[in-house]
Amino acid sequence: MATYFAMPKLGLNMTHGVILGWLAEEGDEIEEGAPLVEVETDKAAQDVEAPVSGVLAKILKAVGEEVPCNSVIAVITAQGEALPNDIPGEVAKGVAPKLEIQSVSGSSAKSPATEKSSASQKRVSISPSARKLAAELGVDISTIVPKGSRIKREDVEAARLAMQAGATSTGQLVTKQVMTSTRRKIADRMNKSARTVARVGMTVEVDATKFVAKRQSTLIDGKKVSYNVLLAKQVATALKAFPYMNAQINGDDIWEFEDVNIGIAVDTERGLLVPVMQAVNRKDVETLQKEFLSMTGRAVEGKSTISDLGGGTFTITNLGSLDIDSFLPVINVPECAVLGMGAIVEKPIVEDGVVKVRPLMKMTLAFDHRLVDGAPAGRFLKRLKELIEEMAD
Repeated sequence: MATYFAMPKLGLNMTHGVILGWLAEEGDEIEEGAPLVEVETDKAAQDVEAPVSGVLAKILKAVGEEVPCNSVIAVITAQGEALPNDIPGEVAKGVAPKLEIQSVSGSSAKSPATEKSSASQKRVSISPSARKLAAELGVDISTIVPKGSRIKREDVEAARLAMQAGATSTGQLVTKQVMTSTRRKIADRMNKSARTVARVGMTVEVDATKFVAKRQSTLIDGKKVSYNVLLAKQVATALKAFPYMNAQINGDDIWEFEDVNIGIAVDTERGLLVPVMQAVNRKDVETLQKEFLSMTGRAVEGKSTISDLGGGTFTITNLGSLDIDSFLPVINVPECAVLGMGAIVEKPIVEDGVVKVRPLMKMTLAFDHRLVDGAPAGRFLKRLKELIEEMAD
């Protein structure tokens, strides 16, 4: 009896998924529970396991395709069983529940499969190293014509050279890249933020003397703690004192959250990702540091999970390592606010009539004026400044 394996619903708001790579080829024997396909939803990549044991008889969706939830992406048969003549396009109407599959006999399927006639649409496999190189070079996998039955690194490199050699009618060299699903998701969220949020920004300059000293003196597994983690802990303390900043709009209601879940913006080859540290207010710095390194590591490697990227109530973005003094960040909707951290720079200040040099840092708070007014937001930022300047060694 054939099993029609559908695009699973891996998150509450997921409606489509992108096939990042098949982990088996047509004709391979597969085991129930073994990773079968890598799927990207929103910004997360996740391996989906085979629902049953058998033979991967037919792959219906190629690498790079964006597929609606509950659309059939592959057919699994028993050893020696023939591929059904009619393959349904989907397993059910509406959005499928998580990992929904449907097992039916070949004769009972009603909807015919969509056949692709173009040679350019022929499905081929790709080696993991080639897929990684394609992502690094910005090459659309669906445009690569391999020399053999499997896309290899040399095929990706050839496609890149062909892209660079493309010319417009005026003779100007151009590089054309298909927007990735991650880039599209970022664009959609930024557009939504710009359209719906009444963004206001305010900046303070902080004496970071004790902040720097705290990082120097806090070693975890022999390494200095991250500035992001130290800042997140102070932000959580301030948010507990001013809970209206740890909030979001939901319809006509304002929700204030008990726990402080802080997202940290991470620059990756796939684009901006925001792993979220859960319940920062209830964890110590050592625990947070280990969680931070683990989540950011997965983000950089393109292995973030759905849970890594969900549930944030406040976001921190740090451009200090790029020598950016200050910037106005975009609010990660539906959150109330985001904090931008700039570079720590030694500057002269006047203290009791004496000029001294101190490490100073600018922080910019962008907040949604629909949720909070300027003065209350200012009180939160003022308290955060005090917490950083008063940190114990």
